[in-house]
Amino acid sequence: MLERRRTYFLFQGLFMAVLLLIFLYQYRGFEDWVTHFSFLLSALGASLVIIRLASKEFLSRRGFQTALFLGDAGLASLTLHWAQPQSDLYLLYFIVIFGTALTRSFIQSFIVALVTSVLYIFSAWSPAYGFPQDTDFWLRVIFLWVTSSLMAILSRDTRQVQHEQERRFLEHTIQMERLAALGQVAGDVAHRIKGPLTTILVNTEVLSERAGLSGEMQHQVDRIQEEALRCKDIVRGLLDLGRIEEITFAHMDMRKPVRSALESVKPLFADAGVRLEVRGLEHPADIRGDQSLVHEAVAAVLQNALDAARASAGAVRLTLKDSGRSPWWRRLAARPSYEVVIEDQGKGIAPENIEKVFQPFFTTKKDGSGLGLSAALRILEKHGGSIEAESEVLGLGARFTLSFPKPGAERKARRSKRRAA
Repeated sequence: MLERRRTYFLFQGLFMAVLLLIFLYQYRGFEDWVTHFSFLLSALGASLVIIRLASKEFLSRRGFQTALFLGDAGLASLTLHWAQPQSDLYLLYFIVIFGTALTRSFIQSFIVALVTSVLYIFSAWSPAYGFPQDTDFWLRVIFLWVTSSLMAILSRDTRQVQHEQERRFLEHTIQMERLAALGQVAGDVAHRIKGPLTTILVNTEVLSERAGLSGEMQHQVDRIQEEALRCKDIVRGLLDLGRIEEITFAHMDMRKPVRSALESVKPLFADAGVRLEVRGLEHPADIRGDQSLVHEAVAAVLQNALDAARASAGAVRLTLKDSGRSPWWRRLAARPSYEVVIEDQGKGIAPENIEKVFQPFFTTKKDGSGLGLSAALRILEKHGGSIEAESEVLGLGARFTLSFPKPGAERKARRSKRRAA
């Protein structure tokens, strides 16, 4: 709530300055000037003191937030009534309405906006003439109501976006903790399983070479061997997860592990008849990281793209990009990094599976271990980077973007994480 307290304090301070300036420059005459100014100054000063000294629980109450903005609307009405009710300074009400977006509540914003618009109407009332009859005034009222409704809708939308971001952050945190815990025990478990599994594989090979086995018996032995080989792949994935926790950072050109990953999968692409396109390896891409782990991350995503494109006999494209070469409006929202973008022309990823593809052991393939993308995610996380999956339409392929921060950006990101923690 510390940042929310600061936000409310800054908003109220700016609003106080605007009201006092309007009063000082627009007030006509000297009668009751001191009384009105003292009341206005005391009310606004008291609101700043309350925001500064109130407890976190009190500031988070909806009643306080609503009362704060309703009070501001009332003070705005008094100021305009005392100073110059017919002036175009009715825009002062928009400050209050815009401020209600801070509550991130549709109901609170709507209530404050409704009361504010009513106060504006009554602030223009005079005993001699009643309510204004000119068209401009009522057009301003309608405009105020429209703006109030839009701000209430914006508050609701902001709240929904906040909930979605919080949900994704929580899921990401849980996923990282799950991968970290799995990585810590994976090595020990894999080493314990490796010995018995090797014995099973050796014995099935010996049985397969013996003559005299019936067709059914040979079929069963082959099935045992296939499942044992699948377990071997899982053990290899577990060993890789365990090794990720022992990362060694060093300066390197990222093109080297990308090229070695491409070389390791090229025979698989050739056997499957899938075309592999490579772009963006002309310029150096210096990062700090573990070369072997970056190789594994890129190779894992390439393998996943190959499996997706195999059925459609499509193509897979790998592109190495420098975010510093992107248009300036994109650079404003992203930290400096190098991106490895891997696109396939496979069947794509179902919307409900987009956030599941990086979970350990999740796979839609019959013979997949579900550890490749999990390992890639953990590797990127250890490098201070990120990996994102996109699949806009089923049947049109998927895109994976691996972002590795540049050395300076990586250090800044780690400092920011430590401050947030």
